[in-house]
Amino acid sequence: PAAPSAPAADSSAWRTAADEGWSRASRAAEPAAAGTTRSGLPKRVPQAQLVPGGIEPKGGRDRSRRTPDEVRGLLSAYHRGVQRGRTAGTDQNSTSTKESR
Repeated sequence: PAAPSAPAADSSAWRTAADEGWSRASRAAEPAAAGTTRSGLPKRVPQAQLVPGGIEPKGGRDRSRRTPDEVRGLLSAYHRGVQRGRTAGTDQNSTSTKESR
């Protein structure tokens, strides 16, 4: 008797929303050929291996621009934190020397 044949695999039945991202990533993993240098080293193609949608567009950098008041506030908070850490460090050192005596 003939063996029952396996049903034909429907490739769309196993597709998920992440498949498109995986296929883009596999295409990006293959380096783009841009020739070689005189010494035989491969030439790099800038940003050729980026996965589309993997990074923010360059327009997103405008949001990181801070006003002088924001910078002053951040630096003041940093300075207060450093001072707090220094005083906490000296307090711990002074108590540890008292306990050892």
